[in-house]
Amino acid sequence: MNNRAKHSELLFVWDARMCNPNGDMASDNAPRFDDVDEKAIVSDVRIKRTIRDDLQYRKQELIYINNEEIIAHGLNAEDRFKQIKDESDLKEPLDVFLTCIDNRLFGGVAPKSNIQLVGPVQFSWTKSLNKTETILKSGTGAFATKGKDGEAKFKKTFRADNYIPYGLFAMYGTINRLQALKANTTEEDIQKMLDSLWFGTKLLNTRSKVGQKSRMLIRIIYKEDNSYFIGLLDELIGLGNEESDLIRQISEAEIDFSKFILAVNKAESYIESVEIVCDDSLEHYKKELEQIKNVKIMDEMEFASLGRQS
Repeated sequence: MNNRAKHSELLFVWDARMCNPNGDMASDNAPRFDDVDEKAIVSDVRIKRTIRDDLQYRKQELIYINNEEIIAHGLNAEDRFKQIKDESDLKEPLDVFLTCIDNRLFGGVAPKSNIQLVGPVQFSWTKSLNKTETILKSGTGAFATKGKDGEAKFKKTFRADNYIPYGLFAMYGTINRLQALKANTTEEDIQKMLDSLWFGTKLLNTRSKVGQKSRMLIRIIYKEDNSYFIGLLDELIGLGNEESDLIRQISEAEIDFSKFILAVNKAESYIESVEIVCDDSLEHYKKELEQIKNVKIMDEMEFASLGRQS
């Protein structure tokens, strides 16, 4: 049985409330933001980081871009490759490289070993569906030190918190069958990745990232030996809210799936199936989404059971 990753398109919908979904290091880690259309921005690198961290810490997978190792030892790509190779019984450089699940998913480089692999899984940058703003608030904290007399003394510190009040995001992604063949990417790898995308987003627990939740994950799986993509699925959904800048929670968002449903059904002859994971907060859209042909809609608990099997 061929277990190679299937040609697919992804649409991941999540929201961020009172937090910084993607800081810009060039702007003092303020939320990435487009001043023209007043929408927050999240990069593909941020999403891949979420997936990698979850694969590494929760699923205990071997990760190539291991930030702990890279920061602790100042490793570059070739150093990291050598580190993995020294711990492996494999001889072929590419086989060693592909022991890391993030390389099988996203690709990577090991220059001296002549490895430069484009991964089958790629995400686009995305903007919030709603208009929002960045807010800078000052805060204080305290830490204890010991004085010369041994008694604890407390010093006050000052900090600046930069966040958005609310952002609803829809990120587009692809899984390329031909690249999956080169990277030995399996459906099991993809299922682990999707599980980490969904639950890794929910489990983000750094101070600036808490406040995010996965709301919907759509995967369009195309028929075998097919190279068709609808493309840019994120352009096919939008908000019906006239004043989207006033949205502060998911229940206030009026998501319009009509263009998406039309486009998917128009491409029916190319599609094997459509899989949708739906958070309970968006359950009222299920009836509308059931208009999609060959669709399977799962709740989070059913989806979680798939992740345990992978």
